[in-house]
Amino acid sequence: MSGARPRVKLLAPTGQGRAEVVIRCPRRLERMLSQELAELQLPPVQLFQGGVQGLWTFEEAELACFTSRIASRVLWPLARFPALNADGLYAGAASLPWSQWLLGPRSLGLGFDGVHDQLRHTRFSALRIKDAIFDRLRQDGLPLPELDPVGAELQLHGVLHREQVTLYVVLGGGALHRRGWRRDAGVAPIKENLAAAILRLGGWGLGAEGPLLDPVCGSGTLLVEGALMALGISPGASRERSGHDRWVGAERTQWAALRARSGAQEREAPLRLIGLDADPEQLARTQVHLEAAGLLDHPLLALDLAEGRLEDYAGAEPAPQLIVGNPPYGARLAASEDLLPTLGRVLVRSHPETKLSFIVGVPAGEDSDTRALIARLGIPGLKASALNNGALEAVVLSGATPAAPEAKESALGAAGGGPARGEDPLWDKALEAAEAFANRIRKNRAHLGRWARRQGVSAYRLYDRDLPEYVLTIDHYGTALAVQSYEAPSAIDPAQAALRQRAALALLPEAAGVKEEALYLRERRRTSPENQYGVASRAQERVQVIEGPARFWVNLSDYLDTGLYLDSRGIRRAIAEYLRILRARRGRQGQGGPRFLNLFSYTGTATVQGALGGAEESLSVDLSRTYLNWARDNFELNRLDGARHSLQQADVKAWLVSPPAGPWESNFDVILFDAPTFSNSERMAEDLDLQRDHPALLEAALKRLAPGGVLFFVTHARRFDFTFEAEGWAAEEKTHTTLDQDCDRGRPAHRCWLIRPEGATLPGL
Repeated sequence: MSGARPRVKLLAPTGQGRAEVVIRCPRRLERMLSQELAELQLPPVQLFQGGVQGLWTFEEAELACFTSRIASRVLWPLARFPALNADGLYAGAASLPWSQWLLGPRSLGLGFDGVHDQLRHTRFSALRIKDAIFDRLRQDGLPLPELDPVGAELQLHGVLHREQVTLYVVLGGGALHRRGWRRDAGVAPIKENLAAAILRLGGWGLGAEGPLLDPVCGSGTLLVEGALMALGISPGASRERSGHDRWVGAERTQWAALRARSGAQEREAPLRLIGLDADPEQLARTQVHLEAAGLLDHPLLALDLAEGRLEDYAGAEPAPQLIVGNPPYGARLAASEDLLPTLGRVLVRSHPETKLSFIVGVPAGEDSDTRALIARLGIPGLKASALNNGALEAVVLSGATPAAPEAKESALGAAGGGPARGEDPLWDKALEAAEAFANRIRKNRAHLGRWARRQGVSAYRLYDRDLPEYVLTIDHYGTALAVQSYEAPSAIDPAQAALRQRAALALLPEAAGVKEEALYLRERRRTSPENQYGVASRAQERVQVIEGPARFWVNLSDYLDTGLYLDSRGIRRAIAEYLRILRARRGRQGQGGPRFLNLFSYTGTATVQGALGGAEESLSVDLSRTYLNWARDNFELNRLDGARHSLQQADVKAWLVSPPAGPWESNFDVILFDAPTFSNSERMAEDLDLQRDHPALLEAALKRLAPGGVLFFVTHARRFDFTFEAEGWAAEEKTHTTLDQDCDRGRPAHRCWLIRPEGATLPGL
């Protein structure tokens, strides 16, 4: 190496004296880390983004490494030198006496942070430091360690700041959130130090009496971390080695002594942990992690793990001291409904005046407004603490559930209207509270209205139980609104729920920009499957709506459903687009156009889109004469040829298992199978139970496909277990690709699978 000797400043490479120690943590937890270190009676620190730093001895730094539950890394400084470019970085690192500092590690890890114009890639910078260290070891005739970025015996880290590089040894051997007990994290786990932060925000700590309840426990991270915190077992106790014992400064290590003193503290009564999860595999992971942490059979712990859903949980005796949780969000919502409203109802009903702390994902576009998250949980007065769960923006909602509600003597009407402002204090208060609902309507109207115009649709979902206090679904149809109201949760006083609804409906027309007379209200009530809905009115108030190239009739007055499933818009579009591609391909090959079969066809809206897209022929089958007549009206509205697009009244279940009556009943290129969850019409040979019957019915439907055909299977059942399997066929769930943004609010209104021949490539699907 040529050139001037680099200006190197040795800091504390052998661990002697005091040095500027850096303690890193997840972003936004810097103040909590500072408070924790003060509780450990460590010297004061200064905060910076992503950590703290302080003038400490090696013994103090190692104590923080062993005991801090919030820290991610503890960095002890070795040396600092200028690094104007890659050569300067290499020269500075190569000038250091690595053979004196490294005590023969068999593996070495190297990390790096910071960039400038000449050092633009952190991985490249780390490799240049590695080259310098390895070349120096070769010069001294020493064996070279293996490079291991995760499990190395010794970890080094470089930080570039203002053209100066500081090299550190990583005490503890790497990321401190890895306590050593995690085996199988499952889906979207939280890190252990983030779990500790959630617990601290809920008031949990050393000597907590419990019980500690996690009603969505997943792989048990919060339960394990909560037990270790309450029992006083330090995070470093599970590591036999310090992780920095291959560095010369560790000759004064106190790791073994710290481990010897880190047993659980005595308690008058065992700490009770309660974990609940609907997934038995997650509960199995929780048990594995409790065992790995030495807690499964611990004499100071009482464990209660149970499989079940939130709404089935009736509470615990004694009442929990703290309820914590990590409800599904982000990636996990692809396979789960939004649990926040249900969680809030269960907590309010079963655990009044109980502390809680939940980490909740922040939806895109709402990172500065946590009021919507608190509203979804339905527990007022919570504190929102922003933090990061890896790359995801999140907040921790902490506080306490309200006192048990008192019954109120009120007999207000069910919906709409109300006294003038100033005449009734309760009504005025309800109107004031409903302004949050009205503001949400205005916000949705502005955003979704623009989106709908770009999409060329005049019917879209404006609001779908966005705020837990207002359990309404509101659909926008041209200049009218169809409003569906739902029964309030049992935890809500019926009179209070009715007052809220009346206030919301009073503000709705102005907020949505429609006339009062253009608001149509329907009530949905919980019933058994045998008691299906019938006709609600005979007013026949129909309007036309636009969906791309199609026009549809919707009925706003007579039925609970309007004749158009808005959430299925994406399915109709996918079918039309595929048929369009298929028709064009066959046209180039001189073949006839594709054929489309719509089973349980309802009002024929999917058939209309399929025909406009490219289906040369179609057959729509449904048992209801009313819906088939409605479909015929839709066909006429879109000028479809009734000779090529047929309607057939039949019990679809019986029709499928019977032999085709002619060529028009088979050899379809696309089939849509969108059955009701349950049906028991007197005209049916036997009841339809979709969960029970779908494998056999799908097998029968696939026999109606032409070679290379595809079937769309759709269900609106909230809890559905898709169990169909057949040799030669592949099923792929397409739910979130078939939900437009107005109907994709975290709890899918439908689920959709695409069933195709194995190995088949279908253009556009």
